[in-house]
Amino acid sequence: MNERQAMMMMKAKGIVFDEAKGFITSENADKLAQDAALVTTPTAGVPAILSTFVDPGVIEVLTAPTNAREIFGEVKKGDWSETGALFKAIEMAGRTTPYTDFGNGATSDVNVSYPYRENYVYQTHIRYGDREVAVSGRALINLASEKQLSAATVLDIDANRFYLLGVAGKQIYGLLNDPNIPAAITPTALNESGKATEDGKIVKWEDKNTRHIYEDILRLAAELFANSKGNIDEKSDLVLCVPPEVNVLLGKATDYNISVKDMLQKYFTNIRFVTLPELSDSVVLIATNVKGRATAQLGYSDKMRAMRIVPHTSYYDQKFVAGTYGAIVYYPYAIAVMDGVC
Repeated sequence: MNERQAMMMMKAKGIVFDEAKGFITSENADKLAQDAALVTTPTAGVPAILSTFVDPGVIEVLTAPTNAREIFGEVKKGDWSETGALFKAIEMAGRTTPYTDFGNGATSDVNVSYPYRENYVYQTHIRYGDREVAVSGRALINLASEKQLSAATVLDIDANRFYLLGVAGKQIYGLLNDPNIPAAITPTALNESGKATEDGKIVKWEDKNTRHIYEDILRLAAELFANSKGNIDEKSDLVLCVPPEVNVLLGKATDYNISVKDMLQKYFTNIRFVTLPELSDSVVLIATNVKGRATAQLGYSDKMRAMRIVPHTSYYDQKFVAGTYGAIVYYPYAIAVMDGVC
């Protein structure tokens, strides 16, 4: 049976070829194979994005803690229209002399001074476009809201910095650099065994044992007590401010599992501990009040002022403003500093 006869037999059974074009023979096999060649790019699997899980949660990058408010509370003074603030300070003065019927002798008086602090007004600014908001929305991110939160966070970080370090070039000082705070002292030059170093070089706390670290803090407290002429003692409300790496050293324990912090809390009945990343190699001991009067206040004129949202052709602008007086220190002698601990 030849090919023609085979096709006729298949046609009778309902299998029809258009002439001989679709019938594969040894002569046209190569040609048919070429007709089946790919005209598209060979597959490499599905696009990676289709097999990628997108977590609906948002991970926020953390900033260093802003802990100045844990030492003193914040107080609003005026608003952004003020250029500065005056504070009244009254000092009692006078002396006595032996009594006589015919003379008045010495006098008593008061001295009134008016310390001044500038009002530093600072700002930040955000901008968001219509298309970038729409694109971010596809990722379930509210871009405008996140940028507003960012502005508030940036203002807060700077407010904390001004409370601790003031503003350079202005009459605004911080808890750590007020010019009236007594000069810093240094740790004792004792090594781990408790012996003085031959060259008198300062020994860092990481190289000291529990008792010697505790004794350094007692020296700092003695400085505080002496500067206050006894107005501050171990029963006063105290705050020990330390950098993060020193906070760990307060956990150093003796062979009897008594740490530096345990010893401090036993002697100082009202002591708190605050970690300040802004401290590099110093610790600061502060009496938060002297005879019921606040040692200092963290002053601000405006916490945050959200200005108007300005629409443009395809984007929006908004400005955020705050104002600060830094730390207003009323009793500088109630702050004692020790440099060189780490």
